[in-house]
Amino acid sequence: MKKILNIIFPVCFSILIITGIIKFTVGFKELYYYDIDKLNIPILSNLSEEEIMLNYDYLIDYNLGKDDKNFEMPTIKSSPQGKIHFEEVRDIFQNINKLFNLCLIISIIGLFINIKYKNIKFLNVTSKSLISIPIILALPIVINFEGSFVIFHKLMFSNDYWIFDPNLDPVIDMLPQQFFFHTGVMMLSLVLISSILMYVVYRLLNIKRER
Repeated sequence: MKKILNIIFPVCFSILIITGIIKFTVGFKELYYYDIDKLNIPILSNLSEEEIMLNYDYLIDYNLGKDDKNFEMPTIKSSPQGKIHFEEVRDIFQNINKLFNLCLIISIIGLFINIKYKNIKFLNVTSKSLISIPIILALPIVINFEGSFVIFHKLMFSNDYWIFDPNLDPVIDMLPQQFFFHTGVMMLSLVLISSILMYVVYRLLNIKRER
């Protein structure tokens, strides 16, 4: 039973951290605000900075919000296929949120059990699990980000609605691939930092126990 818990809890804890980082990064609008000037998005989209921020805020609030409302951007038109795509994106984020909540419950229970029995091994296992993820995911991104970007969308979506026509869905001009690259780098960096912190805490607690 103890061995099973030592596997289940670190896995749930790792998923909790990863989904939490995804939620945090997507909701961290300041990253996009920074890229507005850095990537010359007003020039690419032919929109003012204020209009870009207004529509981007709507995208994020729509995807992360709980209200199941019809997709309708404030000042930018969307094709029927474009609306379907963003509805599918929202479904993915809602499922991530459900997975986060489930792992949160399991992690709280697991944390209580591990504290009760003074077991800190799960920190080491979780750290190793987390540190392997950014390494594995970073390789294809560094080697060929554009190819990885395409493969990701083909795996996540059962249609090609994610291939936008700027004339029908001008929102694509607001979302350059470089921004998604920056988002991916931020996520992987946070996972790596979480892994390092987890291992440091484990080592400190282990040293304290050995004294």
